Amino acid sequence: MTDGSRVTLRPMTEDDVTDRYIAWFRDPQVVEFLDSSHFEKQDTIEYLRLGYATRSYFMYAIVDRATGVHIGNLKIGPINWKHRFSDLITVLGDRAYWGKGFATEAIRAGIALAFEEYDLRKLSAGISSDNIGSLKAYTRAGFEVEGMLKGQFLIGDTVQDRIEIGCFNPKYFPAAG
Repeated sequence: MTDGSRVTLRPMTEDDVTDRYIAWFRDPQVVEFLDSSHFEKQDTIEYLRLGYATRSYFMYAIVDRATGVHIGNLKIGPINWKHRFSDLITVLGDRAYWGKGFATEAIRAGIALAFEEYDLRKLSAGISSDNIGSLKAYTRAGFEVEGMLKGQFLIGDTVQDRIEIGCFNPKYFPAAG
């Protein structure tokens, strides 16, 4: 388990895949900028199992420390073990927690987990240019903008740029720490 001041990250289990969890991925506001939506329970459980079995990605529940409520997910992966880098993806499925700094805390905890537990050198993410909330959460947590891919995403009928962000493990990039 990895703790922030208000959140805890713990490995997701099959018990986390509840009707409430599945409903997050049917909420148009939650999935607006996600490539994945409309999960089915069994498919989600199989995906969770596959990550652990292959060690190509790991799913963590973001939990509100005060209430013990599962409010979102953090994924480390896919992991490139040869070059020791990975994506770090977060989603707060419970919209009651949006705009309150919980995502930033979860990302900070995810960074610590990825660098300390998995000894990764670098973390990356690609954010739609209209997803201002996520961009703020990641940059506040320690990611920096590395570049932009013009017109990379089609969100609904709107073409959006992909903002490439990265976070560097100070163990491997001392100047970045």
